[in-house]
Amino acid sequence: MKPYNDKKGKLIVKIICLGKKFYKKRNLFEKLAYSFYKLLNFFLIIRTFNSEIHVSDKISSKLIFYHPYGIVIHGGSTIGDNCIIRQQVTIGNKGIGDNCCPVIGKNVEIGAGAKIIGKIYIGDNSKIGANAVVTKSFPKNSILVGVPAKNIAKD
Repeated sequence: MKPYNDKKGKLIVKIICLGKKFYKKRNLFEKLAYSFYKLLNFFLIIRTFNSEIHVSDKISSKLIFYHPYGIVIHGGSTIGDNCIIRQQVTIGNKGIGDNCCPVIGKNVEIGAGAKIIGKIYIGDNSKIGANAVVTKSFPKNSILVGVPAKNIAKD
């Protein structure tokens, strides 16, 4: 099945790409472009979609958002290519600073309402069920469900 982004999801990805391109603010043009990104971020992502998605080099520009409302992504988080993120997902730290954030591999599918918290690793091609709370690391090809999340993938 080919990944699909709805128009709202594609808009958020474009705004993230703009932010990633200019967030280091080296010269005057980049500072102005970053200011434009901050306006788009505030009025579209924060106000319209009620989401907080902080950009950094560690977040892929190839994310896929379905129903991108209520999403929180900490800027210190690492998210791989082709990850699918659904509504009400939180990806964040469990402490102070960027070194306490999750690392999410490539092709990970995250269900609605899932919470991924702390300095943990989620392996490539894993699936995280709706409303799962993930607070520890799991290998690639995991299927995570529950509170706290457990791997139900068959070996």
